[in-house]
Amino acid sequence: MKLIPFVFQKPDGRPFLFTSFVSTIDGKIIVKDKGYWPIGTKEDYRYFTYLRAHADAIVDAKNTALQFGKYTIKTIHDEIYQSFRKELGKRGKPEYIVLASNPNEELRSVLENDHGFETTILTPEKDMRRVSIWQLIHYLKEKGHKNVFIDGGPTLIAQLLQEKVLDEIHLTIAPKIFGSLQDKTLTMTEGILFPPNEVPQFELVSVDKIGNEVILRYVLLPSFTDNAK
Repeated sequence: MKLIPFVFQKPDGRPFLFTSFVSTIDGKIIVKDKGYWPIGTKEDYRYFTYLRAHADAIVDAKNTALQFGKYTIKTIHDEIYQSFRKELGKRGKPEYIVLASNPNEELRSVLENDHGFETTILTPEKDMRRVSIWQLIHYLKEKGHKNVFIDGGPTLIAQLLQEKVLDEIHLTIAPKIFGSLQDKTLTMTEGILFPPNEVPQFELVSVDKIGNEVILRYVLLPSFTDNAK
């Protein structure tokens, strides 16, 4: 598959927020046991890396950072990622932001690296239980970030959808079925069941086939964002 630079339509007054996931046929993105990761192929990872190279900032919630933060930091220093950035006319490295209501030594240890790369840990505003989506967006605007990749996890994705600000989803369907056990598997969105009249609606704008995988690109319908803040 030939990789062509993506064109994103920035919303008025805030950064463009986009994400990418690889899912099994039965909708699983994570299994909390060893042996199931990675779900996708090397070609899917190449697509994922190219997509993330467009970002001015990459955002994780704490639990995702604990699991994958060291890989994110490694990726943005890898030669292939840097070559993609150069090809896209991007300078330097994206800011890596972790949302954490209670940052601890385990998180800081995971984020330690040999590159001297510093991760931004964003904590809640006073009297708030967690970092709100609008606190995050205000921070991103202050930093001048235009294209922001949301790495995860599923609870953060749910919050973004609830606030109607997740502009684009790239979804790879891997030809696998994991099945399900309580507290063992996760889907792309967790922690909320949207009311029937508030179900997020997306438009399918492209379909690409790589081997036995299919990559779907969805854009949030403007009609769904009419009532967003």
